Amino acid sequence: MARWIGPDHEYINRILDAADEWKTRCLLESGSVFTDESLWTPENIGELEQLVLDIESPPTTGTWGLKGWEQLKEKLTGIRPELVRLAAEVFWFVSLYPDSNSKPPSWKRERINELWTMTAPSVRMTRQHLIDDDVLRGVAKVSPRHWWIYFPFTYVLKMVRLWNTEPPPVDLRRDPPDRPQEFIRWLRQAVDYRKERRPMRSAVLYLLFPDYVERVETAVQKRRIIDAFGDTNQKASGKDSVTEDEVVYEIRKRLEDEMETNEVDFFQPPLADRWKRPGAGEKETANDTEPEATQAAGLQSLNVILYGPPGTGKTYATARRCVGICDGPEAAAGEQMRDRYRALVEAGRIEFVTFHQSYGYEELIEGLRPETGRDAGIRLIPTDGVLKRIAERARANKDEAYVLVIDEINRANISKVFGELITLLEEDKRQGAENEVVVTLPHSHARFTLPANLHLLGTMNTADRSIALLDTALRRRFQFEELAPDPELLKDVPAAADVDLPRVLQAMNDRLEWLLDRDHLIGHAWFMAARTRADVDGVMRRKIIPLLAEYFYEDWGKVRAVLGGGDDFVRGQVLRQPPGLDDADYEEERRRWTVRTEFTVGAYDRLIRGRPADDAE
Repeated sequence: MARWIGPDHEYINRILDAADEWKTRCLLESGSVFTDESLWTPENIGELEQLVLDIESPPTTGTWGLKGWEQLKEKLTGIRPELVRLAAEVFWFVSLYPDSNSKPPSWKRERINELWTMTAPSVRMTRQHLIDDDVLRGVAKVSPRHWWIYFPFTYVLKMVRLWNTEPPPVDLRRDPPDRPQEFIRWLRQAVDYRKERRPMRSAVLYLLFPDYVERVETAVQKRRIIDAFGDTNQKASGKDSVTEDEVVYEIRKRLEDEMETNEVDFFQPPLADRWKRPGAGEKETANDTEPEATQAAGLQSLNVILYGPPGTGKTYATARRCVGICDGPEAAAGEQMRDRYRALVEAGRIEFVTFHQSYGYEELIEGLRPETGRDAGIRLIPTDGVLKRIAERARANKDEAYVLVIDEINRANISKVFGELITLLEEDKRQGAENEVVVTLPHSHARFTLPANLHLLGTMNTADRSIALLDTALRRRFQFEELAPDPELLKDVPAAADVDLPRVLQAMNDRLEWLLDRDHLIGHAWFMAARTRADVDGVMRRKIIPLLAEYFYEDWGKVRAVLGGGDDFVRGQVLRQPPGLDDADYEEERRRWTVRTEFTVGAYDRLIRGRPADDAE
């Protein structure tokens, strides 16, 4: 049974009993967790949902610096007390899943009490046992980026609202609940309107169906379990009509039979050793892809694309991934990783190419090149491209792994570059595979297939071209892994001089995601080499601000908004209207924008907080 998470975790039953109380009192009866009033009504749910959605998309520059929690309290001030108590109960429910490594029980309890006591006149919170340490201890590791306040709030509220209006054919009053697979499919189709919410789906499913659904936060982890323990049919089912949770459940039943016990947990030995890579599961990204910290080898896909906005460490991640593929995860994590990468390149086991608009089939596969003969004539001879060359080396050394790195893979015409070899990329079409495909090359007329020990590792900058526009044929044949900005990596950067780099980066990226999208963020790598305040200023002046100007096509008002809304970094001088022009035709004020040669004192603090434009110095 999936509710068993280890011999020393008896508290799990208290958490699941609390979730069962929520299911009965709130989801099914529109009541309350802590009182006998009716809080979880459709009217209250709809009204609170609109408040939280407003938090997610702050309407004014002045609110940018507020964290999700502060925004929530601000929105709850002065509204109906029932909505405040409902918000406290929503927060309590979403706090049942993340374990103590994410937030300790005391922190969760303080937040719950803080919301509950905002109401006046105060309503006494009964059932105090539901906020004990054991109940709030949590069951699973979660990524902080998945548990920003408004992500789980909006998910739970929308789920309950749709449960009241468009429920699935499931009887949750039965014990155990009837037809959990129907609820899983309904939840995936009805509520998953943004990728960031998917970890909350896992939380809801585990809390409602702990004997059926695993405490696995992301789809990446579920696919790894399927790949490690499932048979061929199960692996295919996990990606099509049958949900991954259903496939993992079937795997669990088989393993329990084989091990003759129902005390089976995928996060403990011996099962964890078969599917978890070093560091895996500690920090998954919002897009259900594998973070840089887990990308050390052990690939289950021969074709991988690392994607993300500028400055997220794609170059470093690529080098480390290559070493991991060739030498194993320990070599990838070692201090000599870069030296080993260069040695592998010199040995011919790693090739590196950069795609561009003019890159073609001839450079990658083979083409005709002119050659001068003895009779002074010129003839065209077939010449191998980089992919064909490294494929032949890999074929001759089948016990070693080879890697072709394709930088900026989205910048070329994929159909033109790969030609008929696009089919050979699929793993089951490789040499010796079940559905091996051999093609005849057009110039040399040689028969060719791709060896199974050749990995293709691509990178793409999402700010250059959205991943959504990538060639469909390529998307089907590559596994995509996002490298997102990680402000936490800047904690140890000695940029010192009173600059809180993690909060600076987070503030700018929050605003960029609202103004543009998650493809146009700022990566942490821009600041990794900073050592002094002057270094930080230099990065801002020569890299970040020009990048923002490019993002917004020289709309300096938006650049200024991302930087806090004041004149601390850029300033606009009002230009005088040339004489002889009709004022009515030129009502818009024109400005000359310049980057300050010296940023103002306290500029970074005000960037984090944000402020109205008329407060600028």
